[in-house]
Amino acid sequence: MNPLFTCFGSANEGLPLNPRNAFYYQTTPDFFGFTPNPFGFGYRDLGMGTFLRSGFGSAPNPNAEWIPFAPSVDGQFQVSTARNVGMAPTQCPTTEAPGGPGGFFQKGFFHNGYIKSLKQLVHFYNTRDLFAKPVTSGHCPPGTTEKVDCWPMPEVKNNIDMTTGNLGLTDQQENQIVAFLQTLTDGFTKPYPNRNTFTGMCVFGGTASTQGNEFLIPTPPLPLCASAVCGVAPVPNPPIP
Repeated sequence: MNPLFTCFGSANEGLPLNPRNAFYYQTTPDFFGFTPNPFGFGYRDLGMGTFLRSGFGSAPNPNAEWIPFAPSVDGQFQVSTARNVGMAPTQCPTTEAPGGPGGFFQKGFFHNGYIKSLKQLVHFYNTRDLFAKPVTSGHCPPGTTEKVDCWPMPEVKNNIDMTTGNLGLTDQQENQIVAFLQTLTDGFTKPYPNRNTFTGMCVFGGTASTQGNEFLIPTPPLPLCASAVCGVAPVPNPPIP
């Protein structure tokens, strides 16, 4: 049986809130009168915890016996497979800046798209706790670089996976893991002839470590988590601000 490169579990890896996520700005009714997020930046993505509570924006929990477990999984999201994590179109055949002659294909990784390259992804797992700062995205202290030697605080601090965060890997070892991840693409040795044609634009320049940082915006002052999100029983423990 071929390895699947996933644990089929869920985890809270401590990702910062991403203020580039359009959901935070969808606070007014659309053409049909639907308001996707009436709470704005008062929304916190509790992941599986929201689902077990049948909370805001979630499908109903089909099993009431699961509800008491919600606080133990707040902030957790399904662990994706590493298969095809480096897939990119033939025109810009890598996810990593600066790319080759054709540039690179910009992706967003993790549940909220905060991470922009496989290098950043591995570096986050390796140094999340080493370079943790008590700030939100866009507010790293002077003299530091976000996603390099400054990781903003987690959106949800409960139930963080502590098996990662300070792995002690060298820069070379991080790069070797990235190279391995890039081999997990279906058709790596013989690309599929019917691969869809990419009609967008490739990106050029920069480095994989700071890829996408030119688009960082300051996170606004965060209001308290909306009661419709964090006040649904059984409430998060400890409380989520």
